[in-house]
Amino acid sequence: MENVLRKRAGAKTEPMMEKPADDTSFMSDLIKLGVSASAGIAFGVCTEKGKVFEPQVIQDQMLLKRFIMLKMFLSALVSGMFVMSLLSMLPFTRKKFLNIQQAFGSSLRNKGVLIVFTGGLILGVGMTLSGACPGMVLSQVGAGTSNAGYTLLGCFGGALLYGVVEPLITQLLSSSHQLRHQFLDHASGSPYFVTVMPIAVTLAAIVFGLEIYFPWRMELVDHQIESDDSTSNLFAYKNWPPFVCGAMIGMLQLPMIFFVRSTLGASSSFCTLISQLQVTENLQKMSPYLGKYRSGIGHWSKVFYVGSAIVGSYLSTQASGSYGVVTGVSPARAFLGGLMIVFGARMAGGCTSGHGLSGFGLLFILSIYATVAIFVGGIATAFMMKLMGAL
Repeated sequence: MENVLRKRAGAKTEPMMEKPADDTSFMSDLIKLGVSASAGIAFGVCTEKGKVFEPQVIQDQMLLKRFIMLKMFLSALVSGMFVMSLLSMLPFTRKKFLNIQQAFGSSLRNKGVLIVFTGGLILGVGMTLSGACPGMVLSQVGAGTSNAGYTLLGCFGGALLYGVVEPLITQLLSSSHQLRHQFLDHASGSPYFVTVMPIAVTLAAIVFGLEIYFPWRMELVDHQIESDDSTSNLFAYKNWPPFVCGAMIGMLQLPMIFFVRSTLGASSSFCTLISQLQVTENLQKMSPYLGKYRSGIGHWSKVFYVGSAIVGSYLSTQASGSYGVVTGVSPARAFLGGLMIVFGARMAGGCTSGHGLSGFGLLFILSIYATVAIFVGGIATAFMMKLMGAL
C-alpha cells in the first residue's frame, strides 16, 4: 500500500531486494553435510581409539572372550538414550524429537518381524566372517587394516545384490508379523523418557559390571598396548577406554538430530554410492529400490558421514603411529562377510548403528528384534567356526 501511495504521489520507489529462496536451502544443505562430516570424523576416531573396529575384537566378542565391543556398544546406546530423553523433554526440542521418531518409523513401515530378524541374522553371520560391520569397515579402511578393501568391495556387492532381489524378498517376507505398536513407549502408554530411563540405567549397570570383571586394559592385545603413556597428547595414545569412546559416539546423536534431522547409520550410504551406476533408464528399472537412494541431501549426508569416518580413523592411527598394524581376515572371508553385512542390513532396514544405536535408542521395537538377531547370528556363527577350527 505504501508503494502504491508513493507512485500516485510521483515518488520514486526502489525495488525490494529479496534473498533467493535457494540460498537458504543451499546453506541448510551445506550445514547438514558439514555436521555429518564432522560426526563421521569423530566416529572414526572413537572406533579406532576404542579398538572396536578390529576384526579380532569383533570375533572375540562373538566368542564371548573379550567385551570391548559390548562395552562400547552399550555405552553408545546409553548416552544416545540420555540425549534423546533430553530432546524429548525440553519444550523447544520435543517437536524435533517426535519428528525424528515418526520419520524413523515411517521409513520402516513396510518391514515385518520376519524380514527384520532374518536380515539381522545374516548381518551377524557376516560380522563374524569378516570381523566388521557396515560402520567398522570404514574405520578398518582408514586404519590400514589388511584386506579391508575386500570387505568394502563386498559391502558394495551386498548393496547391489539386495537392490536386485529386493522386490522378491519384500513380496515374500515384509508383510508378515506386523506389529500393532512401532515404539515401546507407545506400547506402554508412557512418555519416552519415562520408558527409556530404566532401560538406560540397566544397560549402564551392565557396562559397569563388565568393566569390573573384565577391565579394558586387560583385554588389550600386544599391538594395542602403549609403549609410552607419558604423553599429554590424547590423540597420541593408542587406546581410549571403550566405554568413554562409546559414550562419545552416542553423543553424536545430538548434532545429527538437531542439524541433520537424522540419526546415526551407515549401511544406506552403500546404496547411495552403488546407485550412481544406474546411468541409463534400463538400469534404473532393474532396481527401483536403489533408485530411491540416487539423490537427496538426506542420503548424501550419510555418504559424507561414512567417508569422513575413514578420514577420522586414518588421522587417529597417524597420531598414535599405529597405521597398518591390524591384521584382517582372508580376502575370501572379507568379501563374503562384507557382502552379507550390507545385504543383511538392507534386508533388516538398518545396521548395528541404524538399528542397534539409533532404532534401539528410539525404542523402535523392530530395532530391538534386529539387534538381538545380529548378536544371535554372530555368536552362533563364531562358535560353529570355532568347532570347525576356523577361529
